[in-house]
Amino acid sequence: MQDKFERLIYIAKHKMKNSNDPIHDLGHVSRVVNYTKLFIRDTNLSHTQKQSLILAAWWHDVARTVTKNPSFIWMPLVDDTISAIMLWISTVRCGLFGAHVGIAMRIILCKSFGTRAIFTRILFKKRNRILADILGDADTVDMLYQERAKAMMGLAETSKFYLFGYRAIIWWSLKTAELHVKTEKARECLVEMLKMFINWVKEGAIYEWHVQQFGAKWVTKTIKQVENLLQHVISPKYKSVKICV
Repeated sequence: MQDKFERLIYIAKHKMKNSNDPIHDLGHVSRVVNYTKLFIRDTNLSHTQKQSLILAAWWHDVARTVTKNPSFIWMPLVDDTISAIMLWISTVRCGLFGAHVGIAMRIILCKSFGTRAIFTRILFKKRNRILADILGDADTVDMLYQERAKAMMGLAETSKFYLFGYRAIIWWSLKTAELHVKTEKARECLVEMLKMFINWVKEGAIYEWHVQQFGAKWVTKTIKQVENLLQHVISPKYKSVKICV
């Protein structure tokens, strides 16, 4: 069983090495796995739940490997669903069946942008819904990783479409609940990531690049929004939950 479980992780790593999406690559997935392990370290989650979460973290972006052209628009709507299907196919080929894989696939489906709320209610009992939140938190925190932002900048320089996508992602992160993490440990990580992100954007060359692309007014406004978000996350009123089962 454990050998087949490790085999599934190996397959995910191998697929992500061949990702053409510099934002959703093996480095990103590896960091999400590490965040996931950090968030569940001191919890009462069962061994099965923890292993399922780790497996889901490795597989949650495998769908990004099926296209040669990274997309900021349509892939976020379907990537989790496709990733869950790809995990199921590899599971059949490996001959590994049981709770670990079943829960992992459900976690990925419940993280899906388009169907998260519906799938979470249908596929998970209330006590297990936190699992999708944990993976979602790990993925969210990595949105602000500086190397990912640099990769996004590189894509933005290749076409107006990717430039629009870069700006749209920043808008989405600041204007929606995407950065409203659910767990306390994730909140602590988000605070640190926001601080580092603010300092990074204010760096000379990075700041000038954003001004050149979007204008000084937009950059000033965006930095202020990030700073306001940081204060909101630090505030005692910010809602997060402790992981317990």
